[in-house]
Amino acid sequence: MARREIEELYWVAGDLATLAGELAIRRPRLASSREWEPRVDLIEEAHRFLIKAELAGVRTEDLTLQYNPENHAVVLRGIRLDGFEDLDPTGVHQLEISTGEFSRSIRLPDQSIDPSGIRAQFRNGMLFVMVPKMSRVTVMRTVVSPRF
Repeated sequence: MARREIEELYWVAGDLATLAGELAIRRPRLASSREWEPRVDLIEEAHRFLIKAELAGVRTEDLTLQYNPENHAVVLRGIRLDGFEDLDPTGVHQLEISTGEFSRSIRLPDQSIDPSGIRAQFRNGMLFVMVPKMSRVTVMRTVVSPRF
């Protein structure tokens, strides 16, 4: 791709960002009602995977966590309320914090895990999830006999 085409793409992206910002100011409920995705870190250690999700303003009771074996993924779902539900604003001058329902699927690397050992802790607006890896199974040789 030529440098000029890349620069044009940056201009278009900037225009789209400006338009999105203007829509958020003119229609704040529209901007806050769409589903959003929290930012997530996935770190691997020798015996486990660690997931950290940024969920400031989400209440524990509004958060669900599950393991989806079909996709080998940890799925976070919930809702973050904006706290302004009872207000009737005459203007919105800045709207950066996403609110409403969210869903995030974190696909794990292709290694066996122990779903029953998944643990989660929520503190200071951060969700910490520990996903233990399965211990390696050693190959065992079995003698085949004509009877059990």
